[in-house]
Amino acid sequence: MSPTLRLIAVDVYTAGYRIVGKAETGSSGLIGLFNDDTTSFVTLQNASIAHIQTPTKLLARHPAVQLTKRGIHAVCVASHNALGPITLLRGGFRKVFSYRVFAASQVYEFSGYFKWSGKFDPKAILAKGKSDFLAFYDGEVRAILFPSLRVEAAGMLINRRKIDVLAHIPEKDKVGEKNL
Repeated sequence: MSPTLRLIAVDVYTAGYRIVGKAETGSSGLIGLFNDDTTSFVTLQNASIAHIQTPTKLLARHPAVQLTKRGIHAVCVASHNALGPITLLRGGFRKVFSYRVFAASQVYEFSGYFKWSGKFDPKAILAKGKSDFLAFYDGEVRAILFPSLRVEAAGMLINRRKIDVLAHIPEKDKVGEKNL
């Protein structure tokens, strides 16, 4: 491993699997690794794999696994710093706003804080730009069909290509408290 590279512990969620391992990143952190458009794959070292319906029951363990980025729904980490430098995360803007958000894919629900450089605009967030993964902070991932799978994380990368619903949640409201 190069002196400029570091291993970061990650918890990755696909449509059917939970993969726990270590991702090798450079100075751009996980946001740089997962949004690197020169490759469609990510390698996790010392990977443990489980089904999402039994996330704590080990299915297999491998020295390294290759994952397609398009198949990843979420990447969870234990610290904000693991996601990468704040300058990358805020897209070069000096002032960013923190929005409490709810997002849903066909498999998971996500909630947390999303940093954006202007008025909250779901169309722009989901459709503009080249980055496939959005950074959420102090959030939670829940499997829709398996309520026992609930993960809290200091930092998350959510694949915006998987998101079907994105909403701003005013601070006074909490997900699930209001009837539709």
